[in-house]
Amino acid sequence: MRAVLTAALVGASAAAFAAPPELGAPIDPALFAIQRTIPDGRPGAVALVVDPWTLAHSRGPTEHFADIRILDGSHRQVPYVIEYREEPLVVEMTPERADPPVASPGWVKRSNWTTYRLRLPCPNLPQAQIALETSARVFQRGVQLAVVHPADRHSRNGRLETIAAARWDHVAPNEPASTLTLSVTPREASELWLSIDEGDNSALPVTAVRLLLPSYRLRFYRPAGSSLVMVYGRTDLLAPRYDLALVSQDLLNAEAAEVTPLGERQTTSARRSLVSPLQFWVFLSIAVAVLLALIVRLTMRRSDAA
Repeated sequence: MRAVLTAALVGASAAAFAAPPELGAPIDPALFAIQRTIPDGRPGAVALVVDPWTLAHSRGPTEHFADIRILDGSHRQVPYVIEYREEPLVVEMTPERADPPVASPGWVKRSNWTTYRLRLPCPNLPQAQIALETSARVFQRGVQLAVVHPADRHSRNGRLETIAAARWDHVAPNEPASTLTLSVTPREASELWLSIDEGDNSALPVTAVRLLLPSYRLRFYRPAGSSLVMVYGRTDLLAPRYDLALVSQDLLNAEAAEVTPLGERQTTSARRSLVSPLQFWVFLSIAVAVLLALIVRLTMRRSDAA
């Protein structure tokens, strides 16, 4: 596989450098919304998988993951480089037979449609693909993918929006059917709705559903004797610039231990922000309205008493 760099940097294995790469400037992890522990291991080259949660909750590939930092126990930055991989990040999905919770004009209303719920790992994923496989050999079906929009000030009822559609057919009895791939941008959705028009046929067997996400790894040199964390969740940072980017190709060519970060946890400062700015102003407006009502009521009582 040919790795393609984007903008950020790091060191390589001990064999590639006469001395371990220098650490970067310190930075306060409490200023980031999310922290994730990086599993311990031996010093050397590491390839940290950018999983769905990192894709969704960092500033993502469109901003070159500008808010991601890797920190040692002293909060010093461990320089890294972003590796783009041509092979997608594959997430297996389990289709669940179910009806959508809401209807929508133009959505499927015929009787012989099969509908499945596809649960996404998390909301706010970037543009991705849904790959469908079947064991059938001779068939023709219409396929739709939709998301549910909850009720809001524009609509009293939730609604379904079709975000992808295609025709899937195969007419070679002695050959397996090709995979159907649909491009989607889930945005805030936590699930997708897959609907198949069966015509007058029995339900098409769906043998596999896969979510194909853009695939990245963070390559860095693990220093000796230090636990590492990955932090992200800030809007005020530029993508990091590390000096060792000048020799980062050595790291990309080095054998690296692939690891996946442990689960997300909110920082203390993030947990303190329990009320959003919108909620604050709504609560403040209600409090002011209640206070004014009390003042008017008290004024009227005094007038009546006089």
